[in-house]
Amino acid sequence: MRESPDGTTNKLQVVLPKITVSEDLEEEFKMRDILEYFGEGLKAILLTTKKKRNGAGNAQHALSAGLVLIYDSGQNFCGGSLITRRYVLTAAHCLFTRVESLIVILGAHRIRETESTQQRIPTTNYKLHEQYNNNTLENDLAMVYLPTPANLNRYVQLIALPSRADVSNSFVGSEARASGWGFTSSSGNDISAVLRYINVPVISNDVCRRTFNQLVRAATICSSGEGRKGLCFGDSGGPLVVDGKLVGVASFVGYNGCEGGEPSAFSRVTSFLNWIDANSDAVIS
Repeated sequence: MRESPDGTTNKLQVVLPKITVSEDLEEEFKMRDILEYFGEGLKAILLTTKKKRNGAGNAQHALSAGLVLIYDSGQNFCGGSLITRRYVLTAAHCLFTRVESLIVILGAHRIRETESTQQRIPTTNYKLHEQYNNNTLENDLAMVYLPTPANLNRYVQLIALPSRADVSNSFVGSEARASGWGFTSSSGNDISAVLRYINVPVISNDVCRRTFNQLVRAATICSSGEGRKGLCFGDSGGPLVVDGKLVGVASFVGYNGCEGGEPSAFSRVTSFLNWIDANSDAVIS
């Protein structure tokens, strides 16, 4: 889903997208564009995964969380994953810039509407990884605490974390699924009305470095951009799942944009199991 000129780049993007809503939610979800530029010319744009045209099924809705980020000067949007009834895992760059509070939306398909399946939980309690680097997006992980625990049902379910036995698994060659409400093209001006997904193969970090060079570290996991499929504006913080396990948290894409045909990069969850264990009530086997 990403088209771009030939060639590679060592720049990355993450975006905070603008979102529009139905009139009854206008006051709650007024969004405006906020772009942040991260050192050495790296342009950050709060990421969203590039999705296929078809919407996700009910099982995918149950595993995906939407985060409305409230600033002193407006609001924006990110994705996340419910890992326990009290905690949502997302990207640190989503929460880095003066976020005063959040509304976590669970059980949603049409994110801009009020659905009977949804649970909306406001919170001001979140934590960024202590070693998060806003210039390079290293350790791009954050934890959001839910003061009201999620009510688990067919529409809201926990996503499974990898086990410690998975730490040695690179997942290269595995088919992964990324999902989110992000833009469906770089030329878009709003997030998707419905949750969407893509199925993409995991590629090796060596292959991913051909595009991103030193930005790809051991704690990065990448999906192929073949077929122009990958992350886009608004997908930041969303899940990359292999065999039902959360293996990645959406982090960045190439400077050539959503249709660039370049890999998408995620924080590798198996590299952060100790941090997740220390900063949530998740039980990691």
